[in-house]
Amino acid sequence: MNEVSSSLQAYELLRAQINPYAEELWLIALNSQMEMVQKEMIFRGTADHCLVHPRDIFRTLILCNASSFILAHNHPSNQALPSEQDLIITRKIHQLATMFQIPLNDHLIMTQTQYYSMADHGHFKKWRKNSIQYLY
Repeated sequence: MNEVSSSLQAYELLRAQINPYAEELWLIALNSQMEMVQKEMIFRGTADHCLVHPRDIFRTLILCNASSFILAHNHPSNQALPSEQDLIITRKIHQLATMFQIPLNDHLIMTQTQYYSMADHGHFKKWRKNSIQYLY
């Protein structure tokens, strides 16, 4: 199995799948040892938009018994910076991941030559401070 414990490893794992014509959302499901148990394209959109529904993401994670996960999507525009909508949907999925206790480790925005890691840029640390802690 492939260990995926950094944004660069996730980017390298998905780089060959980058679609230059349409946005796609990819999921890397990980076990407790940070090894990939599944890699799957969850959604395909248009040149500048991709509809995403958390239900489909979490269904896949639960069925493969994932311990954590990484999301990645491409920008055919070759601009790796996140849009406001990218940040909004990632924050929602991050909150749901906390509730499901399947941590979202990162969300990458990829182009053919570069990537932007939301975790590496501190987005998740900021969101964790404001998250409700669920104790069971």
